[in-house]
Amino acid sequence: MHLLKFLVVTHNVLMSKLQRRDREQIQLNRLLVQLPRLQQEFPDPGDFWPAFAGLVDLIVDAAGPDDGDWIACQINAMLEARGLLVP
Repeated sequence: MHLLKFLVVTHNVLMSKLQRRDREQIQLNRLLVQLPRLQQEFPDPGDFWPAFAGLVDLIVDAAGPDDGDWIACQINAMLEARGLLVP
């Protein structure tokens, strides 16, 4: 493969991954902002966790194939910060 073509393909793949990661970060930020409302709306853990999981599923389903671990770490960090997950 010609070096220039390789660089263009590599650049496009990298930009696509960065754009996808940006979209995922925006979704995670929205989830973080929604957490206090969710906790207030669903004070019972039996109600909170299914509602939270539904929102998380939307993010995970739209994620790239290699972003699952990163998303899980981000979600764990936000839950830890809200005292919902013990480290």
